[in-house]
Amino acid sequence: MILSESTLLKNKKILIGVSSSIAIYKVLDLISMLKKIGAEIRIVMSEEAKKFVTPLSFEALTHSKVLHSESEDWNSDCNHIGYAQWADVFLIAPATANTIAKISYGIADNLLLSTILASKAPKLIAPAMNTQMLQAPQTQENLQKIKNLGFEIIKTRECLLACNTFGDGALAQTQEILFCLIKKLSPQTYQNKKVIITGGGSKEQIDLVRCISNHSSGLQASALALAFYFLGAEVIFISSVFPEVLPQDIKTIEVQSAKDYFDSITNNLTNSPTYLIMAAAIADFIPKNPQKSKIKKQNLKELNITLEANIDILQTLTQKNLIKIGFKAEFDKENALDYASSMLEKKGCSCVCLNILSNHNAFSSKENEMILISKTTKKHLPLASKLQISFEIADFITTI
Repeated sequence: MILSESTLLKNKKILIGVSSSIAIYKVLDLISMLKKIGAEIRIVMSEEAKKFVTPLSFEALTHSKVLHSESEDWNSDCNHIGYAQWADVFLIAPATANTIAKISYGIADNLLLSTILASKAPKLIAPAMNTQMLQAPQTQENLQKIKNLGFEIIKTRECLLACNTFGDGALAQTQEILFCLIKKLSPQTYQNKKVIITGGGSKEQIDLVRCISNHSSGLQASALALAFYFLGAEVIFISSVFPEVLPQDIKTIEVQSAKDYFDSITNNLTNSPTYLIMAAAIADFIPKNPQKSKIKKQNLKELNITLEANIDILQTLTQKNLIKIGFKAEFDKENALDYASSMLEKKGCSCVCLNILSNHNAFSSKENEMILISKTTKKHLPLASKLQISFEIADFITTI
């Protein structure tokens, strides 16, 4: 998991409010994930929630006092005012139908609800309940009310529920909640901006079972998709491989050949300005006559495949509203900069990300090192995690 190596939430103060749902046990896993990427966490519980998980379980993971009726203390900040003022962001998860209804009407008849009402922090809420309760007109009206109040609602999911019925209403996956928290705490530099990212390597058919491809893992492109999502962009990720779990709001399109990449890009272009981050490794040459069946090895001592030049996607796309970011992978250190710089004019790129491959940043590695090149400047990005490199690329693009 790309996020496991990051410190995106270092020193960020996350207050989690838990209400009485069987899904409460999943919050323990969420806390573990948050702690690993540097977050500080406090918990406030409703009294009914304590029937499912004891405060001690949360205290063991967070290393902080859980706020509930027996622990409230006005000689410290362990009270609904102190915890409300402490938080950078407030997550309510799981949120029952009862809790959601009371929030929508401003009712504060327990410590959890009082803390919510006292907090000015941005708020996210992750519902969890039976399908009929979720779809009830009253619940839908209450969800709309709290959305209008500024709460961000994390979508429920369909699965086999605790009531032994299949339907919508399950708490979102912990990783999806994590994605939402990181986005909420990130600067929205790319809000209302559209970004298309390509990743993986193209697969060009030789016959029905064989292809020409390359060693691109798709990890850097996946990290780019995450970074631009966290920064507020509308992200479309077009790739032949998906090595990482991605947020639900990232539109993913699976492709194979260079033609598939090209068609998917053009099908998602509109008249609005669009960033194209062309991180995919597209084959330079493809079989001229791909076979429509499996080539049999019997009676063949050798196999000759005639190749022809493949489409150059960046050079072919000439729309004026397209801001093209190219990627170049090279082993030739002496000429790499010249090769990459030529893409600015030849392919109309606003920026080129040069990756000079070596043992420490080979294909599938967790880290990368790059040189970012525009028409006016160059910037060296020293070896760092691929997610950190992605944020650096996003920041560099805003300056060109």
